[in-house]
Amino acid sequence: MLMWHIDDEIMLKQADIKESDTIYRMLEKSRQHLGPWISWVDYTQSSGEMRQFIKTVNKKMKEQTDVVLFIWYRGQVAGSVALYDIKWHNQSGMLGYWVGSGFEGHGIAQRAVKGMLMYAYYTLMLNRVELRAAVQNDKSIKLARRLGFQAEGVVRQAEWIRGSCRDQVQMSLMKNEFH
Repeated sequence: MLMWHIDDEIMLKQADIKESDTIYRMLEKSRQHLGPWISWVDYTQSSGEMRQFIKTVNKKMKEQTDVVLFIWYRGQVAGSVALYDIKWHNQSGMLGYWVGSGFEGHGIAQRAVKGMLMYAYYTLMLNRVELRAAVQNDKSIKLARRLGFQAEGVVRQAEWIRGSCRDQVQMSLMKNEFH
């Protein structure tokens, strides 16, 4: 089971199937907060579906295509940070992150993402980490910029969320740019 402490308050941890109810309850409380930005939120409607999601991501971790970790803040599940679609031949992967409602404003996402980037660059030895965020998702884009990500352009109509197709900002950070 993959896990490590970022600092005294934050731990990144691979989900245990026994935690699916806890994670689902946090998702339920955060549905309105996360729904406008993350398409799968509307499709996860039960703790059973969360259990299946955890099984799927843990399988992908064994296959070394994804690393999906949950953020624990002061002993409570607060969100998730993930490297997915890892392309070993290109030394690259995609980054995704979110924190639930009530957990914003404590630097949780920034510290968790920085921890995942350290893992990506110095353990997995990736060279490039990419992310996409809806062009309207100012908080996510500002966080990425604070960590050194640079915008590469806009991917038009990249994701269908809640009845409309959204443009996304494509961003990246190379290992030699990471501080």
